[in-house]
Amino acid sequence: MSTWGRWITRRGVLVSAVTMLALSSCVCVRPLQPIIVDPVQLAEWYGQPRAVAATLLVKTTDSTGDSTQVTVYVWRAADGRTRLLMTKVDVDVLAVLIQPDGSFVAFAPRSNFRTAGDLSDPQLPNGFTDLRLLLNEICDGPLPPGLTIGDHANVLTGPVSGGLTATVTVSPTTDEIVEKVLHDRSGGLVYLLRYSATKDFDAIHRATKVDTIVGTGTAQTYSLTAYVRRYEVLGDISAERMRFTIPDAAKVVLPAEFLEHVEQ
Repeated sequence: MSTWGRWITRRGVLVSAVTMLALSSCVCVRPLQPIIVDPVQLAEWYGQPRAVAATLLVKTTDSTGDSTQVTVYVWRAADGRTRLLMTKVDVDVLAVLIQPDGSFVAFAPRSNFRTAGDLSDPQLPNGFTDLRLLLNEICDGPLPPGLTIGDHANVLTGPVSGGLTATVTVSPTTDEIVEKVLHDRSGGLVYLLRYSATKDFDAIHRATKVDTIVGTGTAQTYSLTAYVRRYEVLGDISAERMRFTIPDAAKVVLPAEFLEHVEQ
């Protein structure tokens, strides 16, 4: 939609100010054509890289307004393994290795604690479910598999892992995903993600800014904003880069206790 208007003269004859005011306020409207989203084509457009190396800046803000910022490095190998390293002020605070089946081991270098689990476990504490969401967005893209057209032609919905339901909204002007809501079985909010600044990385499309609200079903608990600083589509990740070691002396704890010691 564009607004247009200009002064018109014809050999010294000035068109009346009233006419000019009408012209200057004239709005040329291009009606939006309704779109019908094809989930298969949309998934192909976003794409899934064989292997990827990414760097993200993640800012977390709690309900009181206090915030913290970390840098997250992600490497996804062609065999499906994923290695993650989180740093804060250039100090390593968290290292995780995730197998293709979702099982993981994690190490907190500062506290010398370790833990293990499965990212598909619905009882995992929020820190690990946030990690699962982040990796899904970076490596697999914003569109969960199996969604179908909902109440509107530009909305996709359906069940996803973890017993949740996803509702994805596609922009009628850009054909890009602009929002995704994940609900629990009672309809309560678990995650609300808003996508912006989508870019093309060697035919893989990803939003370079994702704003996420984390809920408990009835209230917001905190928010995350992730900025993609680097996204490299690769054939594979080297064995050296995927190497993951944990000291034998690291103390083994459950995931919930582990998260309490990540930055200690």
